[in-house]
Amino acid sequence: MGTYKKGILGSFSGKVGTVVGSSWNGIEYMRSLPKPSSKAPTDLQMLQRAKMGMATGFLQPISALISIGYKSLANRQTAFNVATSQLLAEAITGTYPDLTIDYPKVLISKGNLTGAWGPAVNSAASKVNVTWQDNSASGTAKPGDKVMLLVYNPEKSQYVFTTDGDNRSTLADSMDLPADFVGDTVHVWIAFISADKKTVSTSLYISEVVIA
Repeated sequence: MGTYKKGILGSFSGKVGTVVGSSWNGIEYMRSLPKPSSKAPTDLQMLQRAKMGMATGFLQPISALISIGYKSLANRQTAFNVATSQLLAEAITGTYPDLTIDYPKVLISKGNLTGAWGPAVNSAASKVNVTWQDNSASGTAKPGDKVMLLVYNPEKSQYVFTTDGDNRSTLADSMDLPADFVGDTVHVWIAFISADKKTVSTSLYISEVVIA
């Protein structure tokens, strides 16, 4: 049941008759209830549903990371929705139903902070070791910027990430991984966040690496 808040011309929440009222970010809106359809979905509808399921399935487990990485772009929609739109537009390839995620095109953050230069990754002792070049004095970069790292294991559908790694000036950071990752191929991304947590860089996909 819906609830009126400001009289018949004001906002309301919930379902009232054939409309639904709600609000987000201080914006009041209402929409009609969807009409049930007996028609079979078209090929295009099936494609869009499959792509949306793939995008949300990939991003949902790292929603905490995405909320930081896309915060500056979340104006009239959520950070998660912005990231989902990017992934749908840029990083899902193939012909339905054989769709795949093009990992190098996935962005875990997007912003104006200067990004990493020359990142590289290797693995030893159930860890990923990431290095980068010193660009602490370039553009908007600062020595105290914190590294953000994401490791994704597609075989196990598991993620490991940090949003508060070592300083940019250290030129390296490592992350411990679960022991059962050994022998698996993972994908690794890097980005930076300012010390005051207000700005982020656009992320870079480093490469895939086999966990030793």
